[in-house]
Formats: sequence, structure tokens, C-alpha cells
Amino acid sequence: MKLNYLIITALFGVLFSFSSCEPTDEVLSTDPSISLIFSQDTVFFDTLYTSKEDENIDMSSIAQRFTVYNPSSNAVNISEISLNDPNDVYSLLINGDASSSVDNTFLRGGDSMIIVAEANIPYENQTTIREFNADVNLFTNGNKQSVILNAFGEDPYYVAGGNVVIGDVVWDPGRTYLLIDSLYITEGSSLTINAGSKLVFDNAAKIQVSGSLQLLGTPQDTIRLESKRLDGKYENSPGQWGGVIFDSLSNNNKIYGSHIKNSTYGLYIYHPDNDDVIDLDIQNSTIENVSLVGVSSIKADVRIVNTIISHTVSYAFAQASGGVCEFLYNTIVNENTGYYRDVPSVAFESILDDKQGNEEIKLTCTNNIVWGSLSNEFNVSNGVSITNLTNNIIKTTSDDYSENNILNQDPYFRYPYSYNFTLADDSPARGKAVNIPNITIDQIGNPRTTTPDIGALQWVEELKE
Repeated sequence: MKLNYLIITALFGVLFSFSSCEPTDEVLSTDPSISLIFSQDTVFFDTLYTSKEDENIDMSSIAQRFTVYNPSSNAVNISEISLNDPNDVYSLLINGDASSSVDNTFLRGGDSMIIVAEANIPYENQTTIREFNADVNLFTNGNKQSVILNAFGEDPYYVAGGNVVIGDVVWDPGRTYLLIDSLYITEGSSLTINAGSKLVFDNAAKIQVSGSLQLLGTPQDTIRLESKRLDGKYENSPGQWGGVIFDSLSNNNKIYGSHIKNSTYGLYIYHPDNDDVIDLDIQNSTIENVSLVGVSSIKADVRIVNTIISHTVSYAFAQASGGVCEFLYNTIVNENTGYYRDVPSVAFESILDDKQGNEEIKLTCTNNIVWGSLSNEFNVSNGVSITNLTNNIIKTTSDDYSENNILNQDPYFRYPYSYNFTLADDSPARGKAVNIPNITIDQIGNPRTTTPDIGALQWVEELKE
């Protein structure tokens, strides 16, 4: 009996010792030498467009987060987490709670927590970009540590509420033009946008043209038309705004020195008429990351020169049902896009039908590169009258274009994965173009030599660092 009693007593002692043993990571330490570790010491929001509450325009930033680590083997009590924001533009989400200040946060040893920050900067109608800083302060065992929040705020010119252009209007560079809603240019009216201007579009916003649109950028000072979001995965994501749409009433449209990206259409024109006057003139421009067609021309007279079109889900350039097309010194590339594609990059077709008023397409296609991941990237179908089709590099399954063109030879771009389509030193495009009167420079202003290169960009020697 005595032996059994001793065994039972010892067993209870062991059980009691286990039950009273607290895990080390839950033992609270007040050691002032313990410092928290942050995933970053500054949270950057880059440049944000400001919000106009009086017009219900909310331009809150995307959420940015940082992680707080406790490197100690013991727990700590963060006695206070608080936001010091002199401009009142930031808000916090601390462990799931929306608050600018939280007391007594228990953080186990080796554990971490997430703090989420957002910025919403009010509109002040200022011409300069302003910087906004705030501190997230954490107090642990008498120590204060901080993470900086940093953002820049820009007051754009907002185009909202179904804005309509009536008369002759000019937009000059300076502050960004942010189109919350679509812009409509009425018949007989014109919008001229001068070099260096920047247009940013909210989701589904577009420019609809019944009058005249003239984007007058230069090789040295381009005009940008792009999506509102360019962060992370949105930087090169197509379909974020509607594009530029020209209807049958429009005329004298010029797209010079412009960079159009991340849209549904790049440029779309429907313009049946009985003349050969150019309805849409595109020069020295770039169109990229388009969810439908880069340039779609139906029955229109179009001239496109020194232009790069790349990364389109559907056609890069398509002409249908008639019209004149002068296609000169362009670089069309749809390789390594990451999109599923089942149509060629460039296509011309007119199904002649008197009831629909379709006519022949009059095509001049000279000094172009048409390249991509499909075996056939160039298609000329029915109803096309070819004035000239020479000195092009074409990826194709057809032998119809073999005379005076280079077929299925890789044009060799220097850095195509980064949207840089300058010609490599060993490119077969070098010196293989034919001179075209009045086209004396390439897309970015380099002179065309006496033996020019095929494509939008003339080869230049790469500068070595």
C-alpha cells in the first residue's frame, strides 16, 4: 500500500509540473532590449491621384501592408500602435481592426502581425505634386519604433460627368487629364492635344470622336494615353479602358508621337466615304497591351508610319471592307505575349458586296516587320488591290509574298521581353528597306540613312556602360 501511495503521489507531481509549464513563446517579457523587426522601414505609395469628394470621385490608394515580427523567443506586449498623420490622409487596419490607434497587442515569441495602410489624398487644385509622410509608431517595453508612410499626391484635371467637346478645344501639357467617364467630341468640333500631355483613363472610359482628334506628340515629347492603374500586375494588363473610337462623322484625325497602352481597342475607326483622303493618320506612335484590336479600320482611309504595335490579344492591325491603307515602316510584334491568340497580327480583307457597300482595299505595305508566335502572322484575303508589298519581314505560311520580301527570318530585336524592339546587330532588317520620300526619321527621331532599315526603329549602335 505504501509503495502504491508513493507511485500515485509521484504521478500527480509530474502531471502538475506539466500543467503548470507555460510555453516559452507565451511567456511575457518586459526586457527593454527586445526590438521588433519590420518587413520594411518605409511603405511607399508612389504618386496618387487626389480625391474630389464634392464630385464623388474617390481615388483611394490600393492597400499596402507591412509585417511586424517579434524576434524574441518570449512574447511581448506592444502597449500602443498609433498613427501620427499630420495631413490626415492615411488609415490603418491593425490585426483586422480599422483604427488609428490600438493598445496592448500581445505578440507571441517568433510570431508576426500585419498592418495594412491606405492613403486618400484630398484634391486641392494645385499644379505641383505634393509629398505626404506619416509615422506608424509602435511602443514595446518602453521603446518606440516607427515605420514611415510615404506618398505623393497629384491634382489632375478631372474629365467626368459625360464631358462633351463643342467647338475647337486645346489641351496643353502640365497636369494629368484623368478621364473618369468617356469624352465625346461632337461633329464639327475638334480636340487638339499638344506634345507632352498625359491622359489617364478610369475603367471603361474612352474617347468617342465624331469631330476631329489631333494628338500632336513628337518623337522627343510623346503624348501618353494609359490606364489609371499601373501598379504590379496592372502595369501591362490589357482591357483597362475603352480606347479611342472614331465614327463615320469624324475627319482629319492625327495620332502623332503617342503611346497608347492597356486598352480594349487601341484605335478603332469606321468611316465609309467615296474618296481617298486620309481619315486617320498615325505616325511615330506605340500601341501595346490591347485586349481586342490594336488598330481596327473599317472602310476608312488610314496611313500608319513608324509605329510599333505589340501585345494584342486579337489583331494588331486589321483593315476590312474597303478604304486606302498606307502601311509604312512599322514594327508589329506579338511574341511572348502570355495571351492565347488564334488570328494573325495583320490582316486585310474586303468581301465585295454591293448591298453592304464594301469596296476594294487599296494597300501599300512597305518596310514593315510583322512577327509573332503564330506560324502565320500576315494575311491578305479577298478584295485587296495591292499597290506595293515589298521590303517587309513577314512571318507567314504563304509563298505569295516571297518576291522582294524576307519571309520567316527572325528580325532579332535586342530586348523584346522588355518591349524594346530596337534591332540587334545581326538583324536581317538592317539596310534592307527602300527609301520612301518624306520619311527621313524613325519613330524616335533617328535619321533614316541612305540604306534605311526595315521597321519602326533604325538600328543604332548600343552604348556600352
